[in-house]
Amino acid sequence: MQSISACGVAVLLASMGSNLWAQPTDLVVDPAQSSINLTVELDTLVGSRTDSDTSPLSGFMTIELDSYTSPTTITLLDYELNADTLSFFFDYSFLGTITATAENLSLTMPAGAAPVSGAVTPTGAFVVQGVPNQTAGVINVTGTGTVGSAVNGTVIDLSTLSQEPIDVSGTVDIDTGVVTVSVSLPIESSGTDPDTSTTVTLTGSANVIAAGPVPESSCLADTNGDGVVSPADFSAWVAAFNTQSPACDQNGDGSCTPADFSAWVANYNAGC
Repeated sequence: MQSISACGVAVLLASMGSNLWAQPTDLVVDPAQSSINLTVELDTLVGSRTDSDTSPLSGFMTIELDSYTSPTTITLLDYELNADTLSFFFDYSFLGTITATAENLSLTMPAGAAPVSGAVTPTGAFVVQGVPNQTAGVINVTGTGTVGSAVNGTVIDLSTLSQEPIDVSGTVDIDTGVVTVSVSLPIESSGTDPDTSTTVTLTGSANVIAAGPVPESSCLADTNGDGVVSPADFSAWVAAFNTQSPACDQNGDGSCTPADFSAWVANYNAGC
């Protein structure tokens, strides 16, 4: 079979409009490298105290990049970050002690929330502003002594608190078919138990490293699989034709023939 050369076709393709495709990818959070660092301020009738604790995080993130080789835009579609139980201890000296336990603590994008995008720099850094965030979980407060008697039974349901959008910053890296995202999510919320007048304020951050596969291209014209429909895909199609590889078959007839060139041009112009 006569081989096809890419020479002379570049001018034709340069006059065509290129098209971008994007597909989501699911990233798994690595608990060994991801954690929540949380500080709790407990404001009671006899004074305020603070304590901090950390926990590994598990969960997932779903993102979309405009290109899986040189991304310029990242879109957050969904995430769920789950922490282990965190415990906080507050010493009020002769007045007693208080223990606050955070259970089922999670950070999520609310159901039905619209995707949010941000620009990616050439180094992979990004900031996605105004991300809808839902903090959920329960803070149970118990105690001993005088102060314990005042706060025993305090329960703060974090899902009922007012939730403000957050800014998510981080970096994205693509290497050997794997997308790795490192992000930081701020935590700030507060609630007051109406029965005991105890206020619990949370501050801190969730630092996450999550990874997943580069999605397979569902776009026939993207023969080099970089997520961008561009003239470079013609060279990739030529290579596929000359080696009779599956990417050559652009018309779906199960064979690799010169007719697939016309089919590739049609697919290229149709975009993805």
